[in-house]
Formats: sequence, C-alpha cells, structure tokens
Amino acid sequence: MTRRRWTAAGAAGLLIVAVVVVVVILVNRGADGVRRLDEGDAGAVVEMSVGEQVVLELEGNATTGYTWQVTSIDPAVLAPAGDPDYESSSDADGAGGTFTFRFDAVGVGEAQVVLMYFPSWEEPSATAGSFTFTVVVD
Repeated sequence: MTRRRWTAAGAAGLLIVAVVVVVVILVNRGADGVRRLDEGDAGAVVEMSVGEQVVLELEGNATTGYTWQVTSIDPAVLAPAGDPDYESSSDADGAGGTFTFRFDAVGVGEAQVVLMYFPSWEEPSATAGSFTFTVVVD
C-alpha cells in the first residue's frame, strides 16, 4: 500500500471509531433525555441537565421479601419519579425479576444515589447488596 492509501485507511478507521462512540453515547443517554443504567453501571458518574431522567434496572427477587430500596439521595438534585416497578422474569413460583427505578433531574448540583438490597422488614446491614451512582446536573 502506498502512503496515501494508508492515510485514507487510517482516516476511515478514525471515522468508524467516532461513529461507534457517538452511538454508545446516544444509547446510554437516549435521544429522549433518558439515561439508562443497570448492574454494569455501578459507580458511574452520569452527567445530566435539569429535566432529564435516569432509569435504573436492577435484578432481584421480590418473592423472597428482598427489595432494592433507595437509602441515600439528594432530592433537591435528583428526585424519585414515582414508586419503583417490579417485573417478574417468568410465571414460575419464586422467579426473580427486575426492579425499575426512575429519577428526575430537578436541580443543579451533584448527588450520590445509594440503593441497598435487603428484606423490607429489616434495616440495611453491612451484608446487604448495594448499588451506587453519582449524577452531576448542570
């Protein structure tokens, strides 16, 4: 290959990488102003604008009495948008499923959100599962 062909191939490769990055950002951010998070996003820092929303899906099993519960949040920055939803993964007795939380960015600032997975009749303990993420709202 000549030097000119290598340069063209390099430019095409960079263009492909740029397109992939944009697609990943749009999938996570959503064209509708909704950011989607799941277990793989633990510890994430999410940049948002006022009026946007975070949708968080976490696996669990409500039939055991364990639920994901928000244990720390700054409601002046990020407010829960209603109660969480739970959808079972099947009709089988004892089947697990997905808890879905929605949060609205309501004010400028930074807030850490902490959720813990523990039985509804107990207080969270050091052994409870946890999920944390941070939002920065501009």
